[in-house]
Amino acid sequence: MKDYLLLLRAGIPAVNRTEEENKADMEAWGAFMGGLAQNGQLSGGLPLVSGGKTVFATNVVDEPVNASEGIVGGYLIVKTESLEEAVEIAKACPHIANEGNIEVREIAPMPAM
Repeated sequence: MKDYLLLLRAGIPAVNRTEEENKADMEAWGAFMGGLAQNGQLSGGLPLVSGGKTVFATNVVDEPVNASEGIVGGYLIVKTESLEEAVEIAKACPHIANEGNIEVREIAPMPAM
């Protein structure tokens, strides 16, 4: 099995949804994460706090590099056999129903030192 990073971008902020929508969203997330854990596919993941900084060689800015694609609001690390399987997991993620997008990247193993 390989590890894949799912970067969750954009989406409708919780403050712009009703209490009922937020409750339904949390229930969907609980079921989604529970299913991944039960299948042994969940390695980790958490939401991120707004803000932060981007560090370059010559300066530091108060905005993300890819702000036009949506700010990264969270991440998941999943274990699958292939990129295609990781993409299917991303498609089933509640973040997609919340008008977000998910970048899926394979995590490279560390070379022997």
